[in-house]
Amino acid sequence: MVYEVILQIFSGGFLGNAVSFRAVEEKLVSVLPRLPVRRVIMGWATDRELYEKTAEFLAKRNIELYLWFPAFSETGALRDLDELIDYQGLRITGSHREEDFLFCCPNNNKNIEKILDIFEREFASIKFNGVFLDKIRYPSFANGNGLGSVFSCFCPNCLAAYEKENLNIDKLKDAVYRPRPAPLGITAYRGNGEYVFEDPALITFLSIKAGIISESLKRICQYFRERNYGIGFDVFAPFITPFVGQDLKALSGLCDFFKPMMYRITQAPAGLPFETEALLKQTNAGTLQRQRFFDLLNLNPEKEPFDLDFAVTELQNMTTLSACPVYAGVEINQSEKIAETDPGYIEETIEAYSKTGIRGFALSWNLLEAPEENIATAVKVIERIGK
Repeated sequence: MVYEVILQIFSGGFLGNAVSFRAVEEKLVSVLPRLPVRRVIMGWATDRELYEKTAEFLAKRNIELYLWFPAFSETGALRDLDELIDYQGLRITGSHREEDFLFCCPNNNKNIEKILDIFEREFASIKFNGVFLDKIRYPSFANGNGLGSVFSCFCPNCLAAYEKENLNIDKLKDAVYRPRPAPLGITAYRGNGEYVFEDPALITFLSIKAGIISESLKRICQYFRERNYGIGFDVFAPFITPFVGQDLKALSGLCDFFKPMMYRITQAPAGLPFETEALLKQTNAGTLQRQRFFDLLNLNPEKEPFDLDFAVTELQNMTTLSACPVYAGVEINQSEKIAETDPGYIEETIEAYSKTGIRGFALSWNLLEAPEENIATAVKVIERIGK
């Protein structure tokens, strides 16, 4: 089997300086002859010339260019969007760096209109083959707003949605704060993001949030389908998705492919060890609660990098249940204290993920910061497993 490859390039944030076409071209000239690349994902700096030159460069090689476009976060840098409100009535804040993780409410028609207007104004004239939608979620426990990151939104629109489903907010708060043997009263994990919780209020709350994300994305995807764009989704590892509003089964019917961020070594948002620790920390899990959580997931916390067997099981369940192809996201860029990747990690991860039923690999999240030794290892392993 020949595994298809997607390359991901971060061109800069909405308000930062974009990378140069020369830097992009030099990297692609080096990498493309060595890998079966189907598409390149690049975003999200607003540099029209960069994308036009890259699109022309890739079209000559029959490779697609997808715009990497964050939907419910980052876009507030260009338009005034209604932000999330947590269960205490406080605004959810972000980091205000180049990638700010400042989320807007997805249950807001005006927000969706403004997000699509950003695309229309900044990117619609460029010959992209598709869009790769990122930040299609609520913030995770790693967002830095305590429990409020996940227990949002409580704006008037969202309160109306909860009332419609007879969600009792007081019972929800009790479900969040009451001590139980496992964090949030989890009693089982069935795979592909499906947890069993003690409290019906928590089940209802998370289900409503997932429904809001799915319905909002239907509208966004309709806009792009009407314009003949391909659509890819950036999603979390399945065991994190319920807490950010991503119903993988529902979302897989809206797009052409998934890229789950199966980042086993990343100490930043979406990284498996980072998100796991944030969940346990923000839910005030003690030693016994932590161990109960690990036991329920059959996850070994002692393994470094993050438990490969667990990650493989997550991918296997995902590919089995998804209505779209899955490209495993593997970080090959290198960053001190954030993504300290090396050839051994790259080889072990790609080799193991290749046995999960995936269509291919998304070499993430910034090719421009990937050292040659990591790229060479990815090339070697993908060539070997494809024979």
